[in-house]
Amino acid sequence: MGVESYLDEKDFAKKLIVDNKYMVVATSNPESKPWAAPVLYVYDESYAFYFLSAIDSLHAKNILGNPQVCLSIFNSEQPIGKSDGIQIEALAHVVDKTAIEGVINIYCRKLFPESNVPPLKRYRPEDYLEPSEFRFFVVKPTKVYVTDGLERRVEVDLSE
Repeated sequence: MGVESYLDEKDFAKKLIVDNKYMVVATSNPESKPWAAPVLYVYDESYAFYFLSAIDSLHAKNILGNPQVCLSIFNSEQPIGKSDGIQIEALAHVVDKTAIEGVINIYCRKLFPESNVPPLKRYRPEDYLEPSEFRFFVVKPTKVYVTDGLERRVEVDLSE
């Protein structure tokens, strides 16, 4: 289902976020060398995105040195010739110690909605804080664009 089948681009963007589980996060190092990586994501009510990654992965290292990132979310099953999706300019950082429990709750609620295992039993906060190998990252959009197969780009506001 493409952009043209929705009343507006914002509805399309929100549905795309809800219907997918993976996004591509594009980062760059201090020398401006780009890197793109697919990551499993969840999001909150304000459309901040969260993902879990090894702290020594290239995209994580890049984020630590440069918080400016871009995201791409799209339906990889859409017909050839379609390229409807969303592109997002954003700032990313490691989730702060004070917010880790809330992020774990969002992560588990979105990924394991049927589970009876309490989120903080499945993911213990101390396992995702320094010096642990894995960390949760938060990505906060600054601009969101809906794109279509004609390379048209429309900025949308996901709030409201």
